[in-house]
Amino acid sequence: MPTKRLYHSDPLLMEFTCEVLQCQPATGNSSPTPLYEVITDVTAFYPNSGGQPADRGTLDGADVVDVIERGDTIVHITPAEVPLGPTVGRIDIERRFDHMQQHSGQHILSSAFETLFGLETVGFHLGEEYVTIDLNSPEVSPDQLAAAERLACEVVFQNRPVEAKFWDPQSIDWSRLRKPTSRTENIRLVEIADFDLSPCGGTHVRATGEVGLIKITRTEKVRNVTRVEFVCGRRALSDYRLKNSAALCAAAALSVGVSELPDAVQRLLAQVREVRRAHEHARAELDQYRAERMYNEARAMGESGIRLVTQVSDSATMDQLKSLAQRVCQMPSAVALMASTATGNPQLVFARSQDVDLDVARLLRDVLPELEGKGGGTPFLAQGGGKRLDRLGHVMNLASELAAGLARRPESE
Repeated sequence: MPTKRLYHSDPLLMEFTCEVLQCQPATGNSSPTPLYEVITDVTAFYPNSGGQPADRGTLDGADVVDVIERGDTIVHITPAEVPLGPTVGRIDIERRFDHMQQHSGQHILSSAFETLFGLETVGFHLGEEYVTIDLNSPEVSPDQLAAAERLACEVVFQNRPVEAKFWDPQSIDWSRLRKPTSRTENIRLVEIADFDLSPCGGTHVRATGEVGLIKITRTEKVRNVTRVEFVCGRRALSDYRLKNSAALCAAAALSVGVSELPDAVQRLLAQVREVRRAHEHARAELDQYRAERMYNEARAMGESGIRLVTQVSDSATMDQLKSLAQRVCQMPSAVALMASTATGNPQLVFARSQDVDLDVARLLRDVLPELEGKGGGTPFLAQGGGKRLDRLGHVMNLASELAAGLARRPESE
């Protein structure tokens, strides 16, 4: 039995009476919580359809957590059984009106892009935070975006009537439709007076002024289309409030006016880049000094004269360990065994000079099991980490002993 859809005639209907015809456990429910499928003779609940999310509310006091369309029947999903017979349904009207604003705003913005630039909307999604349309062009210029947004808002300000109704196919001027429809009966058209006529089964406002502000927030290229993200009405107000607050805070922190903020940020970024370059230069000089000091203080291993440089740090990052180890091993006849505990877990970097015969990747693999770790690299440079911080001292001693026994100069063969 087809469900009579009350939202078609009154999208602002908050409460309705109905007859519960069927209530049974939901099919394919993967949730640990039992769910039920409830079918009524009439409903004001809009289902997931046409890019618009389903309504929320209650049936006989039970939460409606989803609404799906199954042929001509509307199925309400609830976490509790709903008794058969007469009952009352209540719609979350704030959520409904939000969807009405966003969906009607989409019709207006899509029509603005097509009217001004011939750009067709080939995709639409109404999400919880923002709405997107996909335009059939890989590139849309900032000027085009601004012009379409301006026209859309002008249509809102003019408060044009919006009418949604079913039409007899014989009475439709098909050339006026912004987008085609494959339906041959029960064709519902949404008309924005003297601006747009589109087939749509969604819920819409009564006049464009109810949409409120339409604001494009960002765009991105997705394959061969341009995805335009925007917000309308209350969402636009929330978006403006958030961004205005952020701009005021940033401007106050930089001691400039909001209009001066972009230039101030660019100056700040330039200063940060300069400071970073100076810091990196100073860090490199410090690392070189430390590497030379550690090399000069390192003990020679046996008759080979190879210097073994070891260090355990509680603050060095992996990149800093690698930089220090490589600088040590730029000097002749050196093996560097570096470790850090900065992350809370042991991290290792092993390296050796070009004139030393030692596979440090193999050396690392030999000791990492003691740390329950893993890693790898080349015979010249290897890195890894493990879990057993309590074993780090033992591992460093073991690696030093193995390096002393295995490292040699190729020319000494």
